[in-house]
Amino acid sequence: MFNKGNTKKTNTAIIIIFVVIAAFTFVAGHYGTKTTSAVRAYVTGEGQWTKAQKEATHQLILYSIHQDTSYYNNFREKLKLHHSFTEARKTLLSENPDIFRATQKFKTSDLHSDDIDLIIWLTRNFKEFSHFKKALAIWEEGDKYIAKLDSLGYQVHQTIQAEEMNQSKQLQYLTKVSSLDNTLTDLETRFSSVMGATARWIQTTVFWMIITVGAILIIIGYLLTRRFFNQINQLNRQLYESETKFKKVLRYSRDVIYQLNFDTADYEYMSPYVEKMLGYTVEEILGRGKEFILDLIHPDDLERLNREVKQMEGEQLEEQFTQTTEFRIKRKDGHYIWVNNQRSLVKDEEGNPIAIVGSVRDISDRKNHEVEIQQALKEKKTLLVEIHHRVKNNLAVISSLLELQKQESGEAVETVLEKTQTRIQSIAKIHEKLYQTKDLSNINIDEYIDEFTSVIFDAYNISERDIIIHKRLDSFKIDIIKAVPLALIYNELLNNAFKHGFDNQEEGKISINLTKGENQATLTVTNDGNTLPDNFSLDEDQSLGMTLVLTLTQQLEGDINYSQNGHTAFEITFPINKGDIA
Repeated sequence: MFNKGNTKKTNTAIIIIFVVIAAFTFVAGHYGTKTTSAVRAYVTGEGQWTKAQKEATHQLILYSIHQDTSYYNNFREKLKLHHSFTEARKTLLSENPDIFRATQKFKTSDLHSDDIDLIIWLTRNFKEFSHFKKALAIWEEGDKYIAKLDSLGYQVHQTIQAEEMNQSKQLQYLTKVSSLDNTLTDLETRFSSVMGATARWIQTTVFWMIITVGAILIIIGYLLTRRFFNQINQLNRQLYESETKFKKVLRYSRDVIYQLNFDTADYEYMSPYVEKMLGYTVEEILGRGKEFILDLIHPDDLERLNREVKQMEGEQLEEQFTQTTEFRIKRKDGHYIWVNNQRSLVKDEEGNPIAIVGSVRDISDRKNHEVEIQQALKEKKTLLVEIHHRVKNNLAVISSLLELQKQESGEAVETVLEKTQTRIQSIAKIHEKLYQTKDLSNINIDEYIDEFTSVIFDAYNISERDIIIHKRLDSFKIDIIKAVPLALIYNELLNNAFKHGFDNQEEGKISINLTKGENQATLTVTNDGNTLPDNFSLDEDQSLGMTLVLTLTQQLEGDINYSQNGHTAFEITFPINKGDIA
């Protein structure tokens, strides 16, 4: 029997079901579309993040090579976007997010305001979602490497500002920049992959939801399906456009990206930039294979590369695999260029290597710059040797002129000229030692004291008397700024010992000690000859020699002391840096 009440209830239930289904479909469609749009907005933002990072890296490389401050300023400017994105992300993930602050930070980029709203909405509502949480973790890891890139840029800047940049440091910095760039590129690729997986998961979920609803309610399902398909197609177009942008970045990158099959040694992919770098099309290289590339490598580099390949054929692949190598390769026009090859192993699920993925960059400019630096350093070293040699010769000429002047002067003037001669000779000896060293800036002070002692010894004809010279000298180096005043001090103290300590005496002993500690050195000149006057005082002695000793000790930032207990001893203590000690 037909029950109107049941029919009414059924109709009501059907209506309720339809309403629930319609509401569910509408809500699912709305938030599915919004979520997918938000993912697309994230991908767009990540594209700007990646572009800024690549440009910042390029500016830092240029700054390391050309040392022009404008490149460093550009580097810092490009990193502002990363700092803004980082602050926005952190406040959105905090317990009390500041939406206004996050919005303002995202506005420092070229993101559309609607995309910014979608990014904020997705972050606040899906930050615990596994796919999205993984993407945020990658982003946070990228921030850490951006911080390292920022810190490395500051180190490069400090080194250049201090004029301490040399070939070795430049190569170290360029290697670190390249390593960070490769790491960030990997993170950017992983982020895009995770977000793409998220988008695909959302698309798949929404699609099957619509199909299910369509099976229950054909008309509503049809209308909703058409609507959603249109939206999905639009989103697909947007995602395609976004992916196309990344492909353009890859296409116009200054690196040649390739993938080599590990088992067959055949190239499976080669980016288009290879034609600009080598002059050969992608088809020519893929068609001829690895042997064709090996034939282009410079013979001097081929043997080393073959050894590397041989090593990678062993069982300990991970330990033997060379991730970075540099070599020369011949272009189609016959000219050789230097390239840097960065490589990584690709493994299957079981951990077995299946391919090698790498990037090749033209580093000819850097290599040429290194050659120019080496040539410039060689020329400067030659020039410094000549300068020190000429200074020594010029001082010898001055000493000879003083010797001629002594012949026309009285005894008092002759004495003054003799003292001046020994002072000039002490400085000349410093320059002689400098141009005989390799670094041209530091001398072995113990060798100098040993040799100059012999000069003074011969000048006073000590060999005719029974005066013994005892030396105990620690070996270490000091720079010319400390060497010249120390040499003059030693000249005065040794001359005084010979002239005054052993005046009218035929025998005695002079002790010369040079010791070094962790942060200071001590020079002591002791004789057991005539003692100092009872009223002698360092501060009150008006002689030129002692005035020089006091003044030069102050120049060394040192201290001078003397003692008299059966012998006369002068002790000079002065600071030394760890860099001064050999």
